Amino acid sequence: MPVPYFTPENIAKFRTLLQTAKHAVVVTHHNPDGDAIGTSLALTQVLKMLGINTTIIVPNPFPEFLHWMDGVQDILIYKHGHSRSKQLMSGADLLFCVDLNALSRMDALGKFIETLPVPRVMIDHHLQPEMKDFAVAFSEPGACSSAETLYHLIKDLDLLPKLNTLIAEAIYTGIMTDTNGFRHNCSRPEVFYTVAELLQYGIDKDKIYNAVYNSYSYNRMRLLGYALEKMIVLPEYRTAYIALTKEEIASYHFKPGDTEGFVNYPLHIKGIVFSVFMSENQENIRISFRSRGKFSANEFARQHFDGGGHLNAAGGISHLTVEETIAKFLQSLQEYKDELAAV
Repeated sequence: MPVPYFTPENIAKFRTLLQTAKHAVVVTHHNPDGDAIGTSLALTQVLKMLGINTTIIVPNPFPEFLHWMDGVQDILIYKHGHSRSKQLMSGADLLFCVDLNALSRMDALGKFIETLPVPRVMIDHHLQPEMKDFAVAFSEPGACSSAETLYHLIKDLDLLPKLNTLIAEAIYTGIMTDTNGFRHNCSRPEVFYTVAELLQYGIDKDKIYNAVYNSYSYNRMRLLGYALEKMIVLPEYRTAYIALTKEEIASYHFKPGDTEGFVNYPLHIKGIVFSVFMSENQENIRISFRSRGKFSANEFARQHFDGGGHLNAAGGISHLTVEETIAKFLQSLQEYKDELAAV
């Protein structure tokens, strides 16, 4: 599939950056998920094979169900120690931003990166990339994940001979998690061509699935039950939403990643085409949006909650209280009633 960013000129420019780089840093978005971590780990291993010393820095802790992956023990958490992270980024020749289309998606880490004169490379699959932030961008909105975008980039760079089981495993994890186990955003045959090629490197797809989806804690399952009890269904808008306060979340001994996927559950209800999950933390409220058909979760997030993402999957943020955020959401929803009814 032709991608406008995968031009010979872009590839040549990227090759030049790689040839002169000795120290690189890979960063990703706030609340890193399977795609962010998988893509970062795979990219890091490829760069090290090219002789580039590489470190991964993430804004905040990532889910425990990803801690089995090779290389996670070396990931630095910006929130846990700014000085070492800043030192590494300031001394880097090249900075890779994966699974994000704008520096703002990294919060405080992104603000620091804005001050650095280091060339930045984007590897992503979200809509509306902010090109001004990057020296080179490989943005593939048609891809199911940033991991798939990375795989296509590796092919275009003629680096497939450098792939091994660990790299293939990390890429597969990114693809599997961002498609929710191949249930969403993977209608293109290219996704499965990629997976078929990855399997040739000896990965154990069943082991990966079990490590990610069959390793939840007892408290996570209890929190899910509580969240579903709190779910509000709005039949007139074909919408359902869940909102949890930080006190409610803390009462179930929350760990990063415990609410991953909660937003998908309301879509199992017959007739529901739009699902929203609001999760309060110490600084703000993180909001996840999921939709069916042609209703744009991305547009809703961008218009009302400073967010964005994909047609049917997006994220946003609110600096209001939980009650005020719910009120704003319900008010905003009114203008989409006809559009939701038509899905």
